[in-house]
Amino acid sequence: MRARWPAVAIVEMSDDMEAFKSMVRELLAVSPETAIAGAYRPNTFAPQKWEQAAQGAIFVEGLRVGVRDFLRRPVSTADLRQLLDRSVTPPSRAAKTSGVTISFISNKGGVGKSTLAVNVATRLAQHHPGEVLLIDASLQMGVCATMLELKPTTTLLDTIRERHRLDSTLIRQLATPHACGLDLLAAPPDALSATEIDDELLTRVLNLARRTYEYVIVDTFPMFDRIVMSVTDAADLSYIVLDNVVPTVLSIVQLMSLLDDVGYPTERRRVAVNRFLRVPGNPSLDDIRHTLQHSVDHVLPFDKRAITAANLGRPFALSRSRWSGVEKGLKGIVREIEERQGQGSHAESNGRSNGIVDTQAEAEFSDE
Repeated sequence: MRARWPAVAIVEMSDDMEAFKSMVRELLAVSPETAIAGAYRPNTFAPQKWEQAAQGAIFVEGLRVGVRDFLRRPVSTADLRQLLDRSVTPPSRAAKTSGVTISFISNKGGVGKSTLAVNVATRLAQHHPGEVLLIDASLQMGVCATMLELKPTTTLLDTIRERHRLDSTLIRQLATPHACGLDLLAAPPDALSATEIDDELLTRVLNLARRTYEYVIVDTFPMFDRIVMSVTDAADLSYIVLDNVVPTVLSIVQLMSLLDDVGYPTERRRVAVNRFLRVPGNPSLDDIRHTLQHSVDHVLPFDKRAITAANLGRPFALSRSRWSGVEKGLKGIVREIEERQGQGSHAESNGRSNGIVDTQAEAEFSDE
């Protein structure tokens, strides 16, 4: 759904209306302009339930969650044609744009990945106040709130617990605002509660976030697991962060191999060398390019003031006049992200399909 934005989706109705409604909510969160039609057989529903549903109360439940039409099976050609005539978007109508999702990943801790994510989000928020959401998906060891000197009363965990009524308004209410103009969905308060969040639930939040904000920046835990895979799958660009130390470079070689194995497109990867030091024994930029077999897209030199800024909870992006090489590197990343937003997300660039998606209520979007 996210990749194709179909004009019509036909969803099979079962006798479990809660599963059906959950399915519809998830599809509309991903592609709100899609017309959802429920396909049913009268004998699908329990007889007593069907007989007691005065004036189509079952269908009313569907309409309340966003179903536009219903098709009785077997579907006639006339009914299907009428559905398409009512629902298919005319070619002249422009599709609604969505925001871009940007992830910062690494399989090595201590390279400044979170610092970079926070400062990129901060600078974007200065350019686009109110349109930047920073999500701390480092679920067990999130530090974004500390780096922004925020004490959130709600976190990413609350969006998961409120997923059945989560919409654009609620996600903004649950996010913690920062004075620079960004909103933060902080990591869960402790490692135990973080276990409530899985990759499917996080994907739901990411899909809604990109419909609510122009820019969604996601920090991740330094380990390639199902959570990070779900983030990279949703991301338009993933910045692979490392420093120029031999063990880190070799670990990134392994990460690149993993990304190849899962089919993550190379055109959506960016390599960012952070805290770069020109000292004897450390790999040069040419060494890194040769070892990774990938370009070095961004370089941010080491500057101890960036560490001081992180300790104080004041991102160095707020003091642009004082940062020379770091400022140049930050500008390059921010400019690239803004250009990506101007081009549209990877979902939009694939074009919108006017086809039909036929699916089941028991599919992976349901809580079950």
